[in-house]
This record gives sequence, C-alpha cells and structure tokens, in this order.
Amino acid sequence: MKSMNNRQVRIPGPREHDVAEHCRKFGIGPAEEKKLKKLLGSRAPLHEIQANAPPRQPKWR
Repeated sequence: MKSMNNRQVRIPGPREHDVAEHCRKFGIGPAEEKKLKKLLGSRAPLHEIQANAPPRQPKWR
C-alpha cells in the first residue's frame, strides 16, 4: 500500500494589524485612536487592539 502525506497547509494571515485602520473600521474617535497608538504603536496584534479599545457602541434598531 502506498503511503500518502495528508498534511494540511495553513497560510497565516498578517500577525499585526494597523491600529488606525481598526479605529476607522469600528468608529473609534481620534482621541481614543491617539491613546491606542501611544500604548501599542502603529501596528499591533488584533487581540491587543481589541483588549485595549473602548467597548463598541450599541446598534439601535
């Protein structure tokens, strides 16, 4: 019997995200964006940005 190599290939995404782009996407104000940039730098892992960002505004229906 032939042996087959069934390894799955995973192409990882970017490890660090742009803080300014994240703030723009989630509607975070310029003051909070400045605080995040001072704390984390211009690029940071997504979990760090989310942990230090203010809570999202509720969407009213």
